[in-house]
Amino acid sequence: MPLRDPVAVYLAANTLEATLLCNMLREAGIEAFITADVTQAGTWVGGIVPETHEPQVWTERADIERVTPILAEYERRANELPETAPPEEETMQAVCEDCGKAASFPVRLRGSVQSCPNCGSYMDVGIQETPEEAAGAEGSEGGEE
Repeated sequence: MPLRDPVAVYLAANTLEATLLCNMLREAGIEAFITADVTQAGTWVGGIVPETHEPQVWTERADIERVTPILAEYERRANELPETAPPEEETMQAVCEDCGKAASFPVRLRGSVQSCPNCGSYMDVGIQETPEEAAGAEGSEGGEE
C-alpha cells in the first residue's frame, strides 16, 4: 500500500544497508520502502555512480515514534561491528621525468601512466628508481662525455 504521508527516515550508504533496515522496520510492523536515484544523472555506462546512489528508507510520518528506537538500535549494532581495515597495499616508487620528484604508487599500477602528484604531468609507473638513483644515473652520464 502506498504511503500517504511519507518521510525519509534514513539515508543508507548502499542498497544492502537500506534493505537490512527496511526489513527490520517491516518485522516491527512498520510499513517501509526504499528509494534510490537511478536516473540518468545517477548512472553511467559502467553502472551506478556511488556518490549519487544513496538509497533512502521511507516510512509514514505517523510511525516516527516507533521508527526512532529501531534506527537507534540499528546504528548501535553497526557501531559495535569491528573495524576491518583493508589490507595495506604494497607500493613502489616512480620518478617523474618532468619535476624529478619521486612518488609512491600501488604495485598494481606498474606499467601504467599516471599523473604525477607533485607537478601533474603524466609519468610512467614502473621505473623503480629512487631520486638518489636517478641523480646518480644523470651524474654518471655527464662524467662519461
